Amino acid sequence: MDINSAPTVLIVEDEPVGIASLAGILGGACELIISQSLAEARLLLSDEIDIVLLDLYLPDGSGLDFLNELRASELYAYVPVVCISASDQIQDIEEAFRHGATDYVLKPFNKTILSAKVSTFIDLKRKTDMLAEAALTDPLTGIGNRRMFNQQLDLEWRRAWRQDSSVGLILVDLDHFKQINDRYGHAQGDLCLQQLATVMNSSFARAGEVVARFGGDEFVALIPGANLHSTITAANNFAKAVHTELHNCLQFAKPCTPFTLSIGCTATHPSSLSSTAELIEAADKSLYEAKEDGGRNCVRPLL
Repeated sequence: MDINSAPTVLIVEDEPVGIASLAGILGGACELIISQSLAEARLLLSDEIDIVLLDLYLPDGSGLDFLNELRASELYAYVPVVCISASDQIQDIEEAFRHGATDYVLKPFNKTILSAKVSTFIDLKRKTDMLAEAALTDPLTGIGNRRMFNQQLDLEWRRAWRQDSSVGLILVDLDHFKQINDRYGHAQGDLCLQQLATVMNSSFARAGEVVARFGGDEFVALIPGANLHSTITAANNFAKAVHTELHNCLQFAKPCTPFTLSIGCTATHPSSLSSTAELIEAADKSLYEAKEDGGRNCVRPLL
């Protein structure tokens, strides 16, 4: 997210005069997405929206219904929503705030007040998003951390349960990492972790796939929809990609310390009798078996 990029404003308003007024006030500093109905607004929603300006009375329903939907959504629950209305009745204003409005602005619009409110709420949202993103990112490798992984696993687990699909999980451990640190130094050990994370990020880049640093020298990849066979195939392809990356580093005399991996694979169909903890435990058992075999890029499935 670029905090300096032009903010995106979703305007849900059916009156041409109101639309023209908002375009005149905000159009020079913001990217405006105009919707003249709730149905259209639902289609135009995206994670790029920084703020919503929402009329309370629309041809296909109440703006408060749309506000309720946003506040109930995982993706849009914290997007600022400013209700815009010609009504200055206390009952209407209180009702908007009860439904989760960030603010309430009267028509006709005061340019100074509206611009200041929109600017303030956008700035707050973007800074909040940056803090939230930092809290889910491993600072050394730049990929997700365990907290992010747990959130995504819970999300994909519930989705797979609803859709009766499977979830594949790959646990990756860098072999003899303590020896690398002791022999070559912690800076070189950090470089190994960064190289491993980079290859994981490129190897598991399809929609829905998630990679994270699970802790220390252990990493994880989540593959929604994968059965055990496809999970093992993905793990083997990843191990080959790591080997190629290390070979290229040595060939071109880049700073590089060779390392090998132990990889554990498992997959399951979520049900009321299973849990995410059991999925992780199964992958961990498979990883342990790979370690027991001596590592060296060993991929072990839990059969």
